[in-house]
Amino acid sequence: MKILNNPRISLLFLIFIFIIFSCKESKQNKIQSAFAGDGSKKWYCYSIDEDHSFYPYRVKEFFKDGRQIQYINNYTTKSLDTIPRSDMYNPEKWFIINDSVVSIDSERNPVSGYYHKSTSKILFYNKDTIILQGTKRSNYEGILILTRYNDKEKSNDK
Repeated sequence: MKILNNPRISLLFLIFIFIIFSCKESKQNKIQSAFAGDGSKKWYCYSIDEDHSFYPYRVKEFFKDGRQIQYINNYTTKSLDTIPRSDMYNPEKWFIINDSVVSIDSERNPVSGYYHKSTSKILFYNKDTIILQGTKRSNYEGILILTRYNDKEKSNDK
């Protein structure tokens, strides 16, 4: 322990520890990079509802700044068409609520005009798959499965 009594070595040791902890990525940054990457990422979105029915849903694109765009597959042109925005649903933004909850959907209350965020608990995520479970007033409903959309696969099918 005589080594740490030296002020220079103690200071260097503290700086080294500080650098290690400052380089560690926070959990919210990990979630943000899983959803959006460096700029944006597209995801196939599948829904499993409370009746255990499986619905192929849409393609969602999440951006690092919180924007999102929803697409639908056009089978005749084999391309993605942007879903127009409506007054009822406002899927323009996505939010990280805390370390395990995100909001990727919102619905307009016709009385107040306010958009209510629908929250989802993150069950699992990595670079190719995200599994979310919807929450509504502490009652878990439905599962959303997001799988990585690969633009290269679509261009090779033509």
